[in-house]
Amino acid sequence: MRKQLGFSFTNFILIAIVAAFLVLTFFKVVPVYSEYFSIKSAIGKVSKEKSGAPMADIRQAFDRYAEIEYFKSVKGEDLEILQENGAVSISVEYQKKVPLVANISLLFDFRIEDKGKGGE
Repeated sequence: MRKQLGFSFTNFILIAIVAAFLVLTFFKVVPVYSEYFSIKSAIGKVSKEKSGAPMADIRQAFDRYAEIEYFKSVKGEDLEILQENGAVSISVEYQKKVPLVANISLLFDFRIEDKGKGGE
């Protein structure tokens, strides 16, 4: 007699559970990174557009981009703005906590920095 090769039902269920957990994690993480890239883009645009502008104008411009791109993790007041010789350097650090299942969560630490080339 030959022994049959292949997956048992138990192995199939275990692989399905692992695959489902990975898919769930993927769908929870993608929006976090999408928001990160939106914030990074907004900081880059504001840094270029508002070179030499007062800090209040830079923060307002960022808040307008936040409304357009619809992200809420960072506000204009959270930005660290440094102006030197007409160049604007904008940076921000923030955390995003993503609940997965029950009491299991993922914590993301982000740091975005744009050293503007203003004054040209």
